[in-house]
This record gives sequence, structure tokens and C-alpha cells, in this order.
Amino acid sequence: MDGSVGVADSTAPLALHVHDVDLLNHAVSGSDLEVIQLKSGRLDAAVDHQSLGDLFVDRGTVNLPLRVQGGLDPLKYGIGLYHLGAHATWNGNKVDPSGLLFYMPGRELNGHTVADYGWTSLVIPPSWVETVSLATYRPNALQFREDCRLIHPEPLKLAELFHAIAVLKLPAPEFCDSADRSTWLITDVRNALGGALSAVDRSWPNLPYSAKAHFRVAQRAERYMRQRITEPLHIDEVCVALNVSRRYLEYAFIDAFGTSPSRYLRLLRLHEVRRRLKALGDSTTVTHEAISLGFNHLSLFSVQYKKTFGESPSATLARYA
Repeated sequence: MDGSVGVADSTAPLALHVHDVDLLNHAVSGSDLEVIQLKSGRLDAAVDHQSLGDLFVDRGTVNLPLRVQGGLDPLKYGIGLYHLGAHATWNGNKVDPSGLLFYMPGRELNGHTVADYGWTSLVIPPSWVETVSLATYRPNALQFREDCRLIHPEPLKLAELFHAIAVLKLPAPEFCDSADRSTWLITDVRNALGGALSAVDRSWPNLPYSAKAHFRVAQRAERYMRQRITEPLHIDEVCVALNVSRRYLEYAFIDAFGTSPSRYLRLLRLHEVRRRLKALGDSTTVTHEAISLGFNHLSLFSVQYKKTFGESPSATLARYA
């Protein structure tokens, strides 16, 4: 993954340190929790809340085992992610950093943690889930009778989701419109989350293999991406427009182009920046072109650009100035 941040690097410094379990009752946005300390000692917990539009991101670490139970947001879905070394049992599911928990709106969070536990939770609106569901083989793939479902994405997709979340905490570049930046950041999270949740289709049989069929679908998707290269584009929307599932689009891109649709879209954006730098020369700047294509953290963009093209964006611009 270009300039990726792995799961181990997913926690930025947290804003609030607490030493009283009662202060953890809203550790997840929209929740009302009862927390019981299971081991004697001084509790040292750190929590951080962040909101971008309809997306709420909560991060936390605790140093002692806890018993936790209570209700979650009655109107939104919850996604639980776990950092390296984290282990817990939630609603009968034994979780670790290899999986994520998908919670239905208004359901219960019930279980316990172990020492040195770190988590990230996403609280998302139903519209996100509806879009992801439309891009699955089954119309109700993400509607469960139980409170939550344990999902195991491919490791790379899980790492991409952690990466997209980590970028939310990075400072905004100078001259970047805050509203536009938020839209791009939310889109990146939605795309990464859609890829991770596509694992709900894994147990279903693949459609019959056809290299030509895969190529045609990937080609149509590529045209759709190029037409919207300057817009925050959700991969699940591409699936809906092409009437294919997210899993099928993944297979088609791997087969036809050798990479995932999310990574391919990022590469298209990088190449578009490069074309503009070469075409416009000294009449533009790296900052302007990067931000216009949704790269809202310039140092991370520079790493991705150099890894892809073997030179920095400023070096490209200097050669054509």
C-alpha cells in the first residue's frame, strides 16, 4: 500500500486521560455504558473523540481489564477495530486485531477487555450501510438478528482502513478548504470500510471465472473513475452504477489490472497530478494540484508520489517549469 500506515501505527496521541471508570461511560459516541474494573490498580485510560459530518471516530486505550455493558447509538451502526495486542470478548465474539465487529443500531455492547487494550470505533449513519449492502451479492447481507457480527477482512484491506482513519488525525495543509478536505477524508474512510465489509460475501461462491468478463467490468469501472477523477468517489457507488458486487469488482480488478479498485483509483489520482504538473509547469503549484485531487496531507502525498514515480512532485514540477 502506497505510504501506508499499518495497524501498529494506527493510534495518534489521545486527547483525554481518565482514571475513573465512570468517565468511560461514553467512550463510544452515542453509547450509554456501565464500566466495571476487573483488576485492582490505578486505571489509566486515554480516549479521543472526532467527528466529521455523519462520521464519529472514537479511539481509546486502557491498562486494566474491564467489564463493559450498555446500549449503543439507537440510530447508527458501529464498527469496532482492535489494535496490536488487543484481545477481548464482545457479545460472545472473541476479538483480536485480525477482525472487526459490526454492530446493529441500538444494540448492546456486552463483554470484557484484557490489559493493554486499544480500540478504534466508527459510528456511521444507515446510508453508508445501505450503499455497502447494495454492492453485495445479498440485499440484506449486513442485516443481522444478533447484536453484532465478527467479520475478518483480508489483512491488506484492514490495514487500508486503519490507514484511512489515521489520516483523519493529521493536520490540514495550508490553503486547504476545510469542507472539501472533510469530504475527501470521509470518502477515503468509506471506500476503505466498504472494502473491509465486503468480507461478508466471502463464504458465498464466486461467479463463474471469465477473464474477458472481468476485463469488461474493470474497464467500465475505470471509465467511471476517470470521468469523476476530481470528485470524492465511493467505490460502492461504482458497484451500484455497474450493477456488480464489491467482491466481484475486487476480483475483476485483480484479474484485469493487478490491483484493487481503491488502490487503482488512488493511482489514477496520482497520475493525474503528475500530468497536470508536467502540463502546467510554473503556472501551478504542487500544493494546488495535490489538494484539487483530494490529497490533503502533503507529506504523505509526497511519499506516495515518490514511491510511485521515483521522484518528488517538486522535482517533476521543476523539470517542466
